[in-house]
Amino acid sequence: MFKIDQSSFLSTKLVGLNMYFDEMVDLYDKNLFPNVLMLSGKKGIGKSTLAFHFLNYIFSKKEKIKYNKKDKIINTDSNFYISILKNTCTDVVFLQAEEGKNIRIEDIRNLKSVLSRSTLSDNPRFTIIDEVEFLNANSINALLKTLEEPNKNNFFILINNQQADLIKTISSRCLKNNIYLNVKQQENVNNYLVENKKLKPLIDYSNDLTPGLLIKYNDIFNKYKIDNNDNIKTNINKLLYAYKKDKNKALINLSIHLINQFFYKQVKNDFDKIHFLLNLKSFIINKINDFILYNLNINSVLSSIELKLNNVR
Repeated sequence: MFKIDQSSFLSTKLVGLNMYFDEMVDLYDKNLFPNVLMLSGKKGIGKSTLAFHFLNYIFSKKEKIKYNKKDKIINTDSNFYISILKNTCTDVVFLQAEEGKNIRIEDIRNLKSVLSRSTLSDNPRFTIIDEVEFLNANSINALLKTLEEPNKNNFFILINNQQADLIKTISSRCLKNNIYLNVKQQENVNNYLVENKKLKPLIDYSNDLTPGLLIKYNDIFNKYKIDNNDNIKTNINKLLYAYKKDKNKALINLSIHLINQFFYKQVKNDFDKIHFLLNLKSFIINKINDFILYNLNINSVLSSIELKLNNVR
């Protein structure tokens, strides 16, 4: 019934988040793990991966094939890992917002129905809610009682990617752990993906691109034939037309990322024009946001953006 993007679980080596993992394991082993934990931080830094490594540690403890706690590596032969890939694990429930959409109240009602049933084992049961910031007021009201009175063997891990304002009644019901990667740690994770995962980077990841977004944007570059050697107008044109067709909000996020990257380089090359350049950037980003919000005509939007970009020399 509930599925989550399994790409996080396929990251069998935990990189850069070891301290947070050790803290979670220590709390759990001491029977101090909170019934509701929120992992909060930038999208793409590895919060879901962290949660899945933690779950693999817990559920493989009774197996012969255990999680490698020392090196923070998932053993892909473990029964738990295989059950996650096959979506047959009854001890873990996943709920995630669709791209750019709210988690619906129907999803929460279905979740409560699943949680009301007893499990086939005496294992703890974990519910992972990714992109909890996309819970609207109705969904939160439906979820609150479950969070306030969880069964002692039911645990929630809420993942807040900070893409929207979080409704306060949720954060007040949980222990919050802020997850952070500094520049060096983020660089190490990205380099690990490139070198050890054989990721061929199609996008420039030197300027504050989180590991998760590196993977997602790299896939978009490949799928939609985006090329760093093309000019910014060509790439924005491709991305906005692709969004018009597929309604994938990641395409918009990438277009804004490329605009920010483009103007960052312009400012570095001509700092005397910083105010002029930043005003141009703000106009273009606002135009892209208005295109989404008001369903503007794509040709007129692209024409306006091109006129502004023509002023950049």
